[in-house]
Amino acid sequence: RREEILKAFEACVVRKGFAETTLADVANEAGLPRPLVRYFIGNRDDMVTCLIERIFTRGEARLNVILHRKSSFTPADITNVLFDQIFADATTNAVIMELWHLAIHDEATKLRLASIYQRLVSEVSARIKGDSVGKDAERNFDMAFAAVSLAFGTVFFNFMGLTANDPSRIRSHVATVMAGVNVETASLSKRKQRKE
Repeated sequence: RREEILKAFEACVVRKGFAETTLADVANEAGLPRPLVRYFIGNRDDMVTCLIERIFTRGEARLNVILHRKSSFTPADITNVLFDQIFADATTNAVIMELWHLAIHDEATKLRLASIYQRLVSEVSARIKGDSVGKDAERNFDMAFAAVSLAFGTVFFNFMGLTANDPSRIRSHVATVMAGVNVETASLSKRKQRKE
């Protein structure tokens, strides 16, 4: 029942947003009486906490499966994981965007979301160039941060109806960043080759 209720809550949030979703909406979506929803989940704040936990658990499981399939990843592999798996679920993306909005006013939600993205950036960073220490680890973290930011930003822009002219070019840039190539230098080099 708890999973049914959380699935119904997630569907309502996608349709109406957190602010407009009520316990009655969730109960109607789940096809359950409102008192039963309160019994299994609690009040609205409890439901938000449970939904964050559900998304976190689902994301952790997905990330663990993906990252443990291979021992080494190319920048293209990591880009595909980010775009095709981590940020590919439209429902989860919509709920996460609602959670970001909620995090503006709720410190606990903000901290929870930050921990999710910290883990993702750290996992990507660890796979960019393998186990490195010192400045390389810092550089890898920054490259992972940029890659995750671009993937999330692409999802957010797509959600708003703004899409790249050539999405494959975005993926190529993300892979280039993770390969450690200075994008500006690479761009200048390409322009120079075209002129010649």
